[in-house]
Amino acid sequence: MNDHEIRRRGSLLSTLFFEPLATVPRLRSEMETVHGIACSADLIRADLTWLQEMGLVRWNGEAAQITERGRDVVAGRAKFPGAV
Repeated sequence: MNDHEIRRRGSLLSTLFFEPLATVPRLRSEMETVHGIACSADLIRADLTWLQEMGLVRWNGEAAQITERGRDVVAGRAKFPGAV
């Protein structure tokens, strides 16, 4: 995993930390306006799938929600998978 992927996925997690339930359009808007990261909806879906595989989010193809483990990663209580 490269630095861009880590930053983008971390930014998605951070956004979900403050959003109880977020859709792809909402996440894409937040990524651009808050984090300054432009990315496609398909890339966000792929990242959400990866984050789900890591146990950091729940993702049903429509909306995403952060898990307790995801909250621990954002709060610095657990390591982000793939980050050194």
